[in-house]
Amino acid sequence: MRKAMMAVALAFAVTLAAVIGNRMSAEAMAVVVGVVCGVAAGIPMSMLLIFIINRGGRKDQLGEEWPAYGPHGTRTGAYPPVVVIQGGSPAPPGFLPPYYSAPLSSQEPAQRHFHIVGEHED
Repeated sequence: MRKAMMAVALAFAVTLAAVIGNRMSAEAMAVVVGVVCGVAAGIPMSMLLIFIINRGGRKDQLGEEWPAYGPHGTRTGAYPPVVVIQGGSPAPPGFLPPYYSAPLSSQEPAQRHFHIVGEHED
């Protein structure tokens, strides 16, 4: 039963490819062939990368395997935790370094005028 289903699926795929191939222009067929060849060319490199990444346990330069976990139950070789500290209110002017002292203005900020594209001017 399984062999019959595989044969029917294969016959369907070949027939579909023949029908589509007869209706395509030469340029479209060239694009399809290029995509198929490009994907086929990438398969060996992908398999090589998978093999290299998934090979046996990692070893150091002396040939000894690295322990999977450190003494405190943390993974060795893992990235350290990221700590983000958000700034609070700005420091008072007396605590600012001399190169960072911003001039304090006592005047009101200028009003901004916007022009909306497509709007009629009065």
